[in-house]
Amino acid sequence: MIARGGKLLVLRRAPSMSYKPGTWDLPGGHLVIGELFEECLAREIEEETGLTIAAPRLLGIHNSVGPYLQAIFACAIAGRADPIRLRPHEHVEARWVAPSELAELELIPYLEGIQRRSMLDFVSDT
Repeated sequence: MIARGGKLLVLRRAPSMSYKPGTWDLPGGHLVIGELFEECLAREIEEETGLTIAAPRLLGIHNSVGPYLQAIFACAIAGRADPIRLRPHEHVEARWVAPSELAELELIPYLEGIQRRSMLDFVSDT
């Protein structure tokens, strides 16, 4: 998760995505064999947003439906926050939202789960 100024970066999945198109998700992705979690996180965030991250901190592991686990990290943006560059075949919109605003969005199921588990509490909603 990338937080800035009390807001969290969320991305809207493209209509062409096979799983939960149109839902809001966090930047991230799948670990490649032999890749460290922090390397995967930096690579996926750069691929999906064009942003460079710093100081990832593991918040916990979320057991999702199916064969997947999500390693949830809090991240800061390294340097200045350049404009977000999306990959249109993956995401069609990016927003910075306060945690209280997530209830207004259609979230991907695991994001609802980590919100219920209070894993977003590190983001100040002020």
